Amino acid sequence: MSDDSLLDAGQLARLKAKLRSGDAPESAGDQRPPASALPELGVIFFSGLSGDSDPYDLLVEVSRFVDRAGYNAVWTPERHFTEVGGAYPNPALLGAAVAMITENVRIRSGSVNLPLHDTLRVAEEWALVDNLSGGRVDLAVAPGWHSRDFVLKPEAYETRGQVLNESREELRKLWRGVAVERTDPAGQRHDILTFPRPVQPDLPLWLTSSKSVDSWRFAGEQGLNVLTALINFGPAELQNRIRIYREARARAGLDPEAGVVSLMLHTYVGTDTYEAVERVREPMIEYLGSFVTQHATSGQAEAQDKARTLQNLDADRDEFLEMVFQRYVSSSSLIGDVKQARQTLEGFRDMGVDEVACLVDFGLSKDEVLASLGRLSQLLRKGA
Repeated sequence: MSDDSLLDAGQLARLKAKLRSGDAPESAGDQRPPASALPELGVIFFSGLSGDSDPYDLLVEVSRFVDRAGYNAVWTPERHFTEVGGAYPNPALLGAAVAMITENVRIRSGSVNLPLHDTLRVAEEWALVDNLSGGRVDLAVAPGWHSRDFVLKPEAYETRGQVLNESREELRKLWRGVAVERTDPAGQRHDILTFPRPVQPDLPLWLTSSKSVDSWRFAGEQGLNVLTALINFGPAELQNRIRIYREARARAGLDPEAGVVSLMLHTYVGTDTYEAVERVREPMIEYLGSFVTQHATSGQAEAQDKARTLQNLDADRDEFLEMVFQRYVSSSSLIGDVKQARQTLEGFRDMGVDEVACLVDFGLSKDEVLASLGRLSQLLRKGA
């Protein structure tokens, strides 16, 4: 292990002094970033696929790079029991690792599937990461979607939406220092307060949402930020959902422009657009195909029907995936050269997107990912 994988003595002393003083840094996740021609940029890990054999090496090196280069966040997911994404079963564990090698970026779950967990444990784990990072934790929360994941907590599956909302409120209470009542094995009731206490007085929360218009409306009404991806809908539908979200915030008496919309986009910035598209073609098509298998076993009828239809296409499957790839690259990704990246980001900013989470682990090598992020960081250095 190299020396720069740990906090040096000076960094550790400054962090401890800040925590002892109670001088918690302001949360970066409670309000929309300042107006800019471009969204803010972060990175997100989701598939665990890369041209290298070690996904954690990619995560560590990318986290170090983006921390120095001006990116705003590192997102890590919670995924279970699938080879694609299987490197990421616990975002809090990865968040602790990222906290120890970074100083600036926000450390975010993308997402925590709350119905799978006891909220007490979620509060404990992420408060620990908040301490290690000096108050840089944000959480996106989700209900979970794959029925197989719920072998961890089968009773929560049918009511996962309700459980998510109840757990979210309980998590916020625990974070603020409000005890919750629980019963021990002897039937004795206890008021439970979790430790360690976090650095931030409030926990910035995102709701992970994709196609469901109702979830966008709910996020607006509840004052939540939104993490989304262009899955089963396109940019025009995204713009409409952002409008619904802003209007819901206004009806709830909240500043309609204060909520943060974060969009996940597959990202590769090459030396020219043709080179970039051709470089990602094979890994992207493989990545898209992997989702067919996952949807076929998701336990959700609509997703299963679509996946089985595609699987039954046999020879037409490759042609279909090529069509999806072309559509996705042209309208729903950050793939091209720097000029194309700027135009794409400007377009999404005009739609109301505040941040882009650049998905980087879908089959490229570590060197290619770092080179891409280096090219993209030119837009950050110029202030866009």
